[in-house]
Amino acid sequence: MRELTILGGGPAGLAVAFYAHREGRAFHLYEKSARLGGLCRTLSHGEHLYDCGAHRFHDRDADITRDIRALLADELVTVDAPSKIYDRGRFLDFPPTPLNVIFSGFNLWETSRIGLELIRSRRNGKTPVSFADFAVSQFGETLARRLLLNYSEKLWGLPGDQLSPDVATRRLSGMTLTSLFLEVLFPRKKTTHIDGSFLYPRSGYGRIVAALEATLPRDSIRTGHDVVGLECDRGRIRRLHFAEQHHVDVDARVISTLPLTLTIKALGDQVSSETRACAASLRFRHIRLFFLRLIQPRVSANASIYIPDPKLCVTRMYEPKNRSPQMAPANETSLVVEVPCFTDDPIYATATDDLAARVIAELDGIGIIKSSRVVEWRHHFLPNAYPVYSLNYADQVATILAELGAIANLDPIGRGGQFFYSHLHDQLRFGKDYVAKLPAPSEEIPEALMAAVPS
Repeated sequence: MRELTILGGGPAGLAVAFYAHREGRAFHLYEKSARLGGLCRTLSHGEHLYDCGAHRFHDRDADITRDIRALLADELVTVDAPSKIYDRGRFLDFPPTPLNVIFSGFNLWETSRIGLELIRSRRNGKTPVSFADFAVSQFGETLARRLLLNYSEKLWGLPGDQLSPDVATRRLSGMTLTSLFLEVLFPRKKTTHIDGSFLYPRSGYGRIVAALEATLPRDSIRTGHDVVGLECDRGRIRRLHFAEQHHVDVDARVISTLPLTLTIKALGDQVSSETRACAASLRFRHIRLFFLRLIQPRVSANASIYIPDPKLCVTRMYEPKNRSPQMAPANETSLVVEVPCFTDDPIYATATDDLAARVIAELDGIGIIKSSRVVEWRHHFLPNAYPVYSLNYADQVATILAELGAIANLDPIGRGGQFFYSHLHDQLRFGKDYVAKLPAPSEEIPEALMAAVPS
């Protein structure tokens, strides 16, 4: 049986490996770092556990949830911790209910203006061209700016009128004015927004990755393998080149979960200049992640706190203990804080000590913590965390994928591989569906016959 070759050991790559192995298919998986899991890892420091982000497992796909429950059994529990959004000294519900927003400190003039904007937005039947258009059409100018635009512009690093409306469909699913009003009128009818109730493993999100990895044969996994070149011959990938100055020949399908930009870079001038130009215009947002250890039992009761204020570098924080008590000792807690950046941002170049001091000072300044209670911090750099949906990104991605589609045995999948914002249950679904659609081993064309096909 010809082996699958999987590039990248994040969630999408692991999903393909897991379902392939379950179906009895041979594979080799190559991962750059020393550990699998990508952004879905759980880290440890002393008695503390914390994830590489504010992760949640959403029960949106019953089939995938069953697979994960079968792996984790009673380790997977339901969490109902609310999220908040910081707005001018107040902490509002997130997703926000209209009454919570309107009657949480807005004066009569602001409340009246918000009401008029909401009425006008309902009458605007124009198709949104940008994310700013979408946000204003849904919530009016004032609420859109306060609750969505400021935060989104910080996270993706572009003005709202330069972001695609896909930002809303990919990340704010279920958050519409109608759904939020329904929550006010019918408190038990929750929206399907991603910040609702979720599932979480007792000892951290990385347990999902560990459970998937534990099912796989160790001799099929190669960590410390940084793919820098993909060599084609007659329309097929034939060889992988690694930064470690060696190569591997391949004879079957190559599944790339690498960031789409890196796949094109690895192909070099084997793809057209137009495709290389499209890849060069795509950007990923990086995250500088800070773990703060605090000497106090708890900071808040929230799953996450969002910080839209453009004057502050922090965008989001979460308290691991609010996902599971096992994430911190009883007399301590921790916060995990996200600071997004591009490589050409001042934030990217800021010394780690200086940025940590700024993060702690900002959280102290808005009343979330007291800096004197922070006794320790750690820093992690998470590259390519978010694909940035600029206005014309979809056309650029379509051009790239069209050319890659001409390489007979190359399949880019996953969040990075297709430049597609998605969650862990989506990645697992991608992997399961991909393996299910593969031809049966008996239907595969032998390599000897492939070599006889004229180019």
